[in-house]
Amino acid sequence: MQQVLAAHEIPSRIIDLGIPSYFGGGSPAALQVRPQDRWIALLLLSCPEEEAQI
Repeated sequence: MQQVLAAHEIPSRIIDLGIPSYFGGGSPAALQVRPQDRWIALLLLSCPEEEAQI
């Protein structure tokens, strides 16, 4: 996801949420972007809607 944003020149960083894992699966993380880039990032990372069948 971070590479997709970087390809569109949207700065981002990965934030560790700080919750330890219970079963050794790693800790959760989040991707942070600037407030002015939020909607563009959401559009780039969202699933495309299925085309309506006519």
